[in-house]
Amino acid sequence: MKKYIVKGDLSGIQNFIFDVKSDGAAKELKKRSIYITELTKKLLNEDKERFNNNFNVIYDGGGNYFVEFDSDEEVEKINDYFQVKNTNYIQDDILPFFAVAPYENSFSQAMQDVNIEMLKVKQRRKIPLIPYQYQEKKVDEIKKGNGINYHFPKDNEGMPLDFDKMAERGPGDDKLAALKIDVDHLGMVFRNREKEEYKALSSSLTRFFDEDLLRLIKSNDYSDQVYVVFSGGDDCFLIGCWHTMIHLAVKIRDAFSELNDNLKSQVSSLESEITLSAGLTIFPPKYPIKQIAEEAESFLNKAKREGRNKITLFGYALSWDDYRSVLELNDQLFDLVKKGESKSLIHRVRSSELGYLSIQNRIKNKGLLDLPKVWKLKYYLRNVKKDNLPEVEKLFDDYSESLIDDFMAKEVKTNPIKYPIAARLTELLLKNKNYE
Repeated sequence: MKKYIVKGDLSGIQNFIFDVKSDGAAKELKKRSIYITELTKKLLNEDKERFNNNFNVIYDGGGNYFVEFDSDEEVEKINDYFQVKNTNYIQDDILPFFAVAPYENSFSQAMQDVNIEMLKVKQRRKIPLIPYQYQEKKVDEIKKGNGINYHFPKDNEGMPLDFDKMAERGPGDDKLAALKIDVDHLGMVFRNREKEEYKALSSSLTRFFDEDLLRLIKSNDYSDQVYVVFSGGDDCFLIGCWHTMIHLAVKIRDAFSELNDNLKSQVSSLESEITLSAGLTIFPPKYPIKQIAEEAESFLNKAKREGRNKITLFGYALSWDDYRSVLELNDQLFDLVKKGESKSLIHRVRSSELGYLSIQNRIKNKGLLDLPKVWKLKYYLRNVKKDNLPEVEKLFDDYSESLIDDFMAKEVKTNPIKYPIAARLTELLLKNKNYE
């Protein structure tokens, strides 16, 4: 008996899932998401039936899987099986690729070999003689099942609630938010690991983006406000009421930090914490789904480009600590309005974003901080009620100091942009509905 490792990789998932019209998007997205989940199960079950000797799933998530098994067959014959299997999908929207590598001595070497082989397989991909066509008959129903990818807010008939109806369930403006989260440096996390450590890491991440995340959504009473587009492996894409999503993002990050503590006890060679980056975009319910996905992906990429372990909101990449401060400031500003402060205060903080950018441009272009502008900003914003004056003065003292710290590039600093970002969230919270 020889031992082999096989990698399966579904290509075209995101284009397939998000290429839907805004009308009825909730139902169509869920059909497609579940189709991907069911297709992965189908492919794995076919392999298990074909190679049942010591068949073992090493990793399964996000449209990718690794399996190992024993076989008397030569690698050429095994490749023939996967080539026929691949050909069955050549004209579909989703095209699975398969790579095979012998597993002789080192598990880590076999994993490197199968990943290299996958690159070769993709370069040799066959091109169909006719254009790819959406296979409507394959996704004509929403199947029931267990796991996070079967979760969605339901209407009275048990079907996915329309996005415009879901937006009405949240406070403030009737908007939604899309959140995409991804594990940083995943390749480095798994690189050169032997089997037991690899399985410990993969099973923990798989469990987090399935069981733990679903439990987190339910335990915070978010079930009727959070729609899971997909989740698995090392990432997730969620849509929900905007106010719920801005808080869910930090709850996911906190839960992932707890996961890191558990992993350190299982994987002794884990040198540093595994981190998450995220993109969060807020949008009206009828906004084109494809553009939502592209913006969330763009925001996620910005968070990664600017150092990773960050979240991008309104186009600004923030550390998770600064993001947490944004939420705290949002609560503080909202409470000031509830205590009788004029909404114009929030608008002025919101408008200070332009002043902040102007100051940043002067720093960038001339290396100068216009101190009068900083203090003028504070003076402009202090025309508030007497009872609220100490709180507001403290708020804008901190704002002004953070601008100066940013200019001085001190080692420990806070991002000044968090103040206008918080005000933008507060404006959303105050819009349309009674906020008492």
